[in-house]
Amino acid sequence: MQIIKKLIRKFFLKIGGWEYIEKNLVLKGMILLRQNKNINKIKNLKDVEFSVFSQWGEDGIINWLTQKIPNLDKTFLEIGTQDYKESNTRFLLISQNWKGFILEGSSEHVRALKKQNVYWKYDLSAFNFFINKENINTILKKIKIKNKIGLLSIDIDGNDYWILKEINNLEPDIIICEYNAVFGNKDEITVQYKNNFDRTKFHYSNLAFGASLPAFINLLKKKNYYFIGTNSNGVNAFFLKKNKFKYIKKYIKEIKSFNSKSKESKDKFGNKTFIKEKNRIKKISNVKVLNLKKNKVIKIKALKSFKNNKWEN
Repeated sequence: MQIIKKLIRKFFLKIGGWEYIEKNLVLKGMILLRQNKNINKIKNLKDVEFSVFSQWGEDGIINWLTQKIPNLDKTFLEIGTQDYKESNTRFLLISQNWKGFILEGSSEHVRALKKQNVYWKYDLSAFNFFINKENINTILKKIKIKNKIGLLSIDIDGNDYWILKEINNLEPDIIICEYNAVFGNKDEITVQYKNNFDRTKFHYSNLAFGASLPAFINLLKKKNYYFIGTNSNGVNAFFLKKNKFKYIKKYIKEIKSFNSKSKESKDKFGNKTFIKEKNRIKKISNVKVLNLKKNKVIKIKALKSFKNNKWEN
């Protein structure tokens, strides 16, 4: 086994390793990018999905939006990226030469990113900060990112709602945020704020984190953003600044949110259990969340949609 591993490592070093893989991914992505450019009217965001470095189809959606909307500032901020090999903005950085800022809570991941060729080849700046609502605006000033940017992507598996709510000195035209589809699409709920929130420590199942899609829609509506749909895996939601929505309104037939099919639940020992659909919410029915409409902390099983068995996720 060790011999095989050494041979594989030697092979990838010989052909350029990750750099070789990345070039092939980008090449295929550029073909899809050019195909997307010719797509005008779509039924929903699913029609333009493709994945190069994104986990799902976000690369294609971002590409389509940035080509349809004029006068975008070609600067992005991505919060929560690990080592950046899987992210929402890497293909945007490479394919359209945007300027990027990365905020990541793990110093190990930031070091790993800075060792990659993408870090010196492009205008990318990565910073090691554990973000919370008390420090987000101070950090944004510290990294010297301008007020108006083209895109913000946030995925920190916890305080996402509270961070977005707190940001007051950043105006992205496009916002992408991961929501918790397990929380359903009826109620405005979020986990209670903890400045050191850890998804797995909060509940062993890994299913209780972040906020529901309605919670984000209502929050960003107050900040003058239109919800324009989710990816087809029901993981990330897309929002446009009100003054930019007019540029894609005529091209998109429906604003659709998709149900989540993911099975990322775990047992108390950290093993995946692959619980599906409504069984996921039953697993965390005793978890306390904040009902944003009533501003009241309740257990999930106390929500009307749960009690009436009208849970949709």
